[in-house]
Amino acid sequence: MLEDKLDELLDSVLLETGCSLEPGEEFRQPALDVLRYYSRQVRVSWPPIVGKAQSVTVVVRQPVDIGFSEAGYGQLVTRAAMAASGRFSPWRGLAIGLSVVVLTPEPIAPGDDETLGRVLAGRYRRLRAVPFGLFRLNLGQEAASFALATSADALFPEAERLADAFSEHFRRFVPFLEV
Repeated sequence: MLEDKLDELLDSVLLETGCSLEPGEEFRQPALDVLRYYSRQVRVSWPPIVGKAQSVTVVVRQPVDIGFSEAGYGQLVTRAAMAASGRFSPWRGLAIGLSVVVLTPEPIAPGDDETLGRVLAGRYRRLRAVPFGLFRLNLGQEAASFALATSADALFPEAERLADAFSEHFRRFVPFLEV
């Protein structure tokens, strides 16, 4: 799959949920190449400032200094959360429901979903962002692996919709059932 086709797929899924598309940016320290952002306002409760949140999907290229491991992808999620926190003001929403789509040159393997699940279950205490979806895509291999966390009252459905769309267009390596 080419990046143009991926952009069309992301647009069709995320713009339908009410997200707006914003251009990406490149960070030198720590290294992160954000290709694009998708954001949407979310009403969590009735108080004016405290009751607002944002749903943000960050599409990034895997940095060269990050390998595929639990620790490496934990750093990558932290970098993506810092980029989203810097880009989107707390006045637009104190909390950020974050989905991270990582374009990687490394092959997708059968055990990747479990590794991403452990990364997603990690603690990100000092950040405004709460990760709800972590997706790893290899466009050349046309394969995907991902992990999802549930959001309260389905306020952040973007991760689930992306998982459905990626499952239709990318191969998944599911481990065999053990009997």
